[in-house]
Amino acid sequence: MEGFVENLKIRIGIENELLTINNRGFMVPAADLIVRDIIDDIVNKRIDISVLKKLIYGIQWEPHPAQLEVVTQPLNYLLVEKTMKMIRSYLGEVAGRKNLMIYAGSVHPIQSNPFPINGTHISISAVPKRRKYMPRKFLVYVHNNIRRYLPELIALTANSPIMSGEYSGYASTRLLYSRVLRPSRYAVIRRSKATIIPREKRATLKYAFIFTRDKRYEHKVVADRVGIRLLDITPRGPYTNIIEDYGSGPESSRVEIRFVDNPSTIDYLVDITYILLGIALEAIDHLRKGLKIADRKFLDENRIRAIKDGINASFVVDDGEEAPAREYVLRMLENIEPYLDMLGVKLRTSLRRGVPEIEKLGKPKIETNHTELHRYLRQGKIFLKIRLSSNRSLITFSGTKESIKNRDLFGLVFPQYKLEWISFEKNVVSTFQKIHISYWMLTNRGYIKIHPDDTVLSAVTPIGVLTKIFSDIHKNLVGWSQHY
Repeated sequence: MEGFVENLKIRIGIENELLTINNRGFMVPAADLIVRDIIDDIVNKRIDISVLKKLIYGIQWEPHPAQLEVVTQPLNYLLVEKTMKMIRSYLGEVAGRKNLMIYAGSVHPIQSNPFPINGTHISISAVPKRRKYMPRKFLVYVHNNIRRYLPELIALTANSPIMSGEYSGYASTRLLYSRVLRPSRYAVIRRSKATIIPREKRATLKYAFIFTRDKRYEHKVVADRVGIRLLDITPRGPYTNIIEDYGSGPESSRVEIRFVDNPSTIDYLVDITYILLGIALEAIDHLRKGLKIADRKFLDENRIRAIKDGINASFVVDDGEEAPAREYVLRMLENIEPYLDMLGVKLRTSLRRGVPEIEKLGKPKIETNHTELHRYLRQGKIFLKIRLSSNRSLITFSGTKESIKNRDLFGLVFPQYKLEWISFEKNVVSTFQKIHISYWMLTNRGYIKIHPDDTVLSAVTPIGVLTKIFSDIHKNLVGWSQHY
């Protein structure tokens, strides 16, 4: 194995999606403000562009106005930590100018319902020194080896258990709801005299098919039959059948990993990058030795289990029996350790022991001051009749306060949230620790705060309220017609 890594040119690319939030932790549509300030810094030379452009490719617009995505240049793997720390520090500083913050997580615990959702995309390129580009067989082997470990990797990185103020029941809410992370398939090299363009890609390339030049065969790396780009893992570049990559330069050849939930800290991001790089080197070593990477049995089933239960999942193994996911995660880490040694890197976080960050830092706690109300609202019963336990003030629609004696009130009940978080960088929220929930009622006269010792007399859904309204109208109409 000596001299194996030294003969490879390894590059890592990171795409990190983030959210803009206010100083109370709530999402605000301020990505445009952040980007405009960055552009202003560049135009007025308040930052050293010569340093930035060597490490950062750019900031990409995202569909949601609170989302932005930072994209790095293809980096030497030893520069990932420096680059990401610089990016986080700078974004935090720019956000602070507007009294804003950056949220580094995948799912906002209150406002994602389930969107917007963020992820981290990591691209790996490994090129033999005698070649200019990543060979097709490298693409196939690296893709298939990372895919082989997909359940273990999801179990180790899943960290988005909360959505809309509730535990979703899944370790990775992001992977559960994502519309752009379809499962990839076992990659192969196929040859063809034409590039077939699927109908769903006609907006990207208007041709139905394109013949190869000089009647030669094309050898394409195929991980999806119709060339879908948005997969959990996929080979990229002109050697693939991905339509968006048609005509791109071969230097863009890489394997793109998109399933990773956003790590809370740079240290975890760096460790995940090293783990993926170790798996890529194991794949190339298998290719050198003539070893085949077989398609794994029960991979789709175990992928689903990892999304659901994370590191606490039970995987279906080759004999149909079940085994703890953690056992297989530790086995994966043991397999790649020699390759990390060759790179001269060590895992520094709890991941090295098979402990995900969600287990190390703790799952966010949800605390409510009225469990009965919480239960009714989860059932969609948002119109409640409540007996007040004490006198209090009602805030009228004009903003004045009105004293209300303890009595029965009917209205629409809604939650009020208070968030607590951990920050490892200035103006950057790494992860939320606690969600405190209290409740208010909207009545026909204004707003009133619900106390923990107030009594719920009845609860009904909006459909139930409408049913009663129309029932009363019907009774009145019948009574009116009978009267006349």
